[in-house]
Amino acid sequence: MNIKKIFGGMRGSNDPKYRTAKPFEMILAPAASASKMTFYVMMMMTGYVANTGFGVAVMITGILATVKTWFDGAIDPLLALIYDKTKVGKFGKIRLFLMLGYLIQAIAAILMFNVLSGKFTGVTGVVVYIILYFLFVLGYSVTSIAGGTSIGVILTNDPKQRPFMQFIQMLYQYIGPIGVSNIINLIVLPRYNNQIDATMLSEACFWYCGYALFFTVLSFIGLKNVDTPEVFGKLMSNDKGEQKSIKVKDMFAMVKKNKPLRCYMIAGVTDKLANNTNGQAVVTTLLNGILIGSYQVANTVNNASTFIGFVFAFAGGVYLAKWGVKKATTLMSWLCIAINLIVASACLILGPTGMALIGAGGFVMYLYMALMMGKSAATMCLNIAESMMRADVIDYELYRSGNFMPGMVGAIYSFTEQIVSSFGSTIAAVAVAAIGYTTVMPQLGDEATWSILWIVELLMFGLPILGWLANIVAMHFYELDKERMVEIQSEIAEKKKIARAAAAKAKQ
Repeated sequence: MNIKKIFGGMRGSNDPKYRTAKPFEMILAPAASASKMTFYVMMMMTGYVANTGFGVAVMITGILATVKTWFDGAIDPLLALIYDKTKVGKFGKIRLFLMLGYLIQAIAAILMFNVLSGKFTGVTGVVVYIILYFLFVLGYSVTSIAGGTSIGVILTNDPKQRPFMQFIQMLYQYIGPIGVSNIINLIVLPRYNNQIDATMLSEACFWYCGYALFFTVLSFIGLKNVDTPEVFGKLMSNDKGEQKSIKVKDMFAMVKKNKPLRCYMIAGVTDKLANNTNGQAVVTTLLNGILIGSYQVANTVNNASTFIGFVFAFAGGVYLAKWGVKKATTLMSWLCIAINLIVASACLILGPTGMALIGAGGFVMYLYMALMMGKSAATMCLNIAESMMRADVIDYELYRSGNFMPGMVGAIYSFTEQIVSSFGSTIAAVAVAAIGYTTVMPQLGDEATWSILWIVELLMFGLPILGWLANIVAMHFYELDKERMVEIQSEIAEKKKIARAAAAKAKQ
C-alpha cells in the first residue's frame, strides 16, 4: 500500500483544465451525506412507528411504503427543475436546499415519532401516518437532490481527486447509519429491554434528528467558499457564466440521448432495490435479532467489517483512479458475488439454530466477521465508483448538450430508483408475512426456524447478487472509460475557452 499515492491523489493533478478542491472542503462538504443517510435509517423504522403509534397493520405499511415511493419519484423531476433553475444567492443554493430538506424531515419525524404517536387509530391513524410519511419523504427528496448530486460535481472534476472525493462522501454515508445505529443499539434499546416500542421510538427520534443536524452544519462550513455564484458560473457553457434555460423537454432528451446515464441507472437502481429490501428493520431483525440472537454482537461485527472496509476502500481509491469507473465496477461486482455465495453457503451449513454460534462469539463469529470485512471493502469500492459514475454522467451531459443539470440527473436517477426500490419494503413485508408475521413485527427472542433462514438467504444474499450481475451487464455498454473522460474534460475546457474569447472580443 503506497500511502504517498493515496494522499497524493487528494492534491489533484495541477492541470488547468480541471477544478481542484481544498482538503478541508473535501473533508467537510460531503458531510450532508451522513445527515441524509441518518434520516434514511430512520425511515426504515417508520414501519414500527406506524404499527405501534398509529395502529397500521404490517402488510399495509409495506404497501404504503411502495405508494409513497412512487409519489416521491414523481415529484423529484419537479424539485430538480426548481433546483437547477434557482439562482445562487448570498446563502448559496446547495446550502439553502439542504437546510430546507433537513427542517422538513425533522418536523415530520418529531410529529410522527413523538407529538402525534399514540393519538390516532383506525382509518384516522392511517391517514395521519400517510400525511406525515409523505412529508418526511418530501424533505428527504429535497436533501437528496441538493446534496446527493451537486456537492461532488461542484467541488472538483479532477480525475485524481474524484475517487477520494467520492470516498469521503461514501465514508459519511456509512458514518451516518453506523453512528446512529450504535447509539440506538447500545444506548437506547437496552433501556427498553431491546424491544422496539412507541416509547423507545420517541426517544430515538431526537437522537436521529440531532445527529443529522450535526453533519448538516459541517457540510455548511465546507460549502461556504464553493456554494457561490462565481463557482457555479464556471460550470456553465454560457459565455456569460449563466445557466441555459432548462426545460422539462431537456430532461426527456437527456434520457433518450445520454446512454451512460441509462447504464448508470441500471447499475445503481438494481443495487438500491437489494439494499432497500435487506435494510428494512424487519429483515435485519430476522438476521440479527432472531438467527444470530444478539443486536450487540451483530453491531460489533458490522462495526469491524465497516472499519476494515474503509481502510481497503481508501487504498482502493488509487486503483479506481487508475482503472476508471467501468473496469472497477465490473471487478468489484464479481468479488461481491463470490463473497455473498460463500456467506450464504456457510449460513445454510450452520442452519437456523447454528447461526446462534455467531452471536455467542468465538471462531464462528470471527469467520463471519472476516467474510463481512471482504464484502464491506468491495461494496464500498462499488459505492465510490457509482458516485464517480454520476459525476461523469453530469459532465458528459454538459459536453453533449451544454446543459449543467446535476439536479435533473439526480432526479431522473432518483425517480427510477424510487419506483424500483419501492418494492423493497413490499417484498420485505410480504416475505415476513409469508412466515407468519402478519399482525406483529419480529422481535429478539422469537424462535429461529428454517423458514426465517430461507427468507434471510433470499433477501440478504440472493437479491444483492442479482443487483451485482446487473452492474456487470450495464458496464458492458458503458462508454465513459478513463480515456474517454479525459477527452471529454479537455473538450469542455476548450469550448469554454473559445466562448470566453468570443465574449471578450465582442466587448471590444
